[in-house]
Amino acid sequence: MVPYFSYGSNMNQASMDRFCDRTGRPRIDLQSRSPRIGRVPDYRLDFNYYSKIMQGGAANLEPSPGDCVEGILFDMSEEDMTTIDEKEKAPSYFHRTLVNVVLSGGMEVSGVVSYVACDDKKAPFSPPTREYKETILEGAKAFGLSGEWIRKLESLPVQIEKRP
Repeated sequence: MVPYFSYGSNMNQASMDRFCDRTGRPRIDLQSRSPRIGRVPDYRLDFNYYSKIMQGGAANLEPSPGDCVEGILFDMSEEDMTTIDEKEKAPSYFHRTLVNVVLSGGMEVSGVVSYVACDDKKAPFSPPTREYKETILEGAKAFGLSGEWIRKLESLPVQIEKRP
């Protein structure tokens, strides 16, 4: 099994199912992958990758001493990780990186796979779309991330919707 830390839309079961169905990949039942709440210290959540497909910023981990990012630690199979690589467009747009995750009970897990935007794909902060923000929020709430983290996500600005 591969320990994987998710902090964005990959915490959302419906989003994962839509991707798998659209691409013909086997579905990943997130609840069956030993989900545990955790945080990655010395990183912050940023939206410094602009997705042309979503027309807004996509979640990214950025080094930031003293900050932390909440998310979910899953135990994934190699096949699951191939699906996530495809969903993250790895290694061209996002790539795997190893992080340390502190679980809610205080135990630290090292060598956990997560994804960060490739340096040549980063841009200035770009707010997420309302739909993408809601996707992240729904996943965070479903897995019981902290009220403080939920409020932080809720306070994110969103793209101004363009009128036809």
